[in-house]
Amino acid sequence: MIRKTVMIETDLANDIDLFARKEGRDFSGALRYTARIGLLAIENPEFTIQEIKDILEAKAEFEKGKTTELDIRTI
Repeated sequence: MIRKTVMIETDLANDIDLFARKEGRDFSGALRYTARIGLLAIENPEFTIQEIKDILEAKAEFEKGKTTELDIRTI
């Protein structure tokens, strides 16, 4: 991870701070998370924000071994 100094508007900083409190994150974590979601939304306009969040959640669960592969024969 690298450190960068970023200038943002006060209103945006306040919005991120509020989001951080609601999500139980620190300011830096909330900023990284919202930046990631925003970049993914720009790169994938066919997905809603909720779909992107669901994909990231599923990816994290898969990486932690919390999910298993779907057996198509059980559907």
